[in-house]
Amino acid sequence: MISKPPEPLANYFTNEQVTWKFIPPRSPNFGGLWEAGVKYFKHHLKRTVGKSRLTIEQFLTIVIQIESILNSRPLTPLTSDPDNFEILTPGHFLIGRPINSIPDPDYSDRQDNLLSQWQRLSKIVQITWKKWKLDYLNNLQTRHKWQFQKQNV
Repeated sequence: MISKPPEPLANYFTNEQVTWKFIPPRSPNFGGLWEAGVKYFKHHLKRTVGKSRLTIEQFLTIVIQIESILNSRPLTPLTSDPDNFEILTPGHFLIGRPINSIPDPDYSDRQDNLLSQWQRLSKIVQITWKKWKLDYLNNLQTRHKWQFQKQNV
């Protein structure tokens, strides 16, 4: 059961006009676009990690890095203003600024037996990024549903 939140927290949510949207259990179709993001994350994580045996630390490292990739994706198109280099990303909503890091060297083409443990994890993350990016961009190009207001059938 969901318990009543502490009074200061409830007051904060009320003042900030936070609304919660609950969906029924085991019904991701009610979640819309945010559930689609979860689906893409799981799909590409399974494709890249596959049957690799990872420690919990290695797995968490990969998940956190993939989370950073997904939270750095653009939410809006670039503006035509040449002085505006920043685009709105989910990172802006999470920490108030973009999530930036210097990219690792590309290890995705190296053989596994030549890689150190860190390079192996970086390779998995980079392969996930490449596959997710292609799939996500294709999805952006083909999304027609809910783009325009139409009269109910």
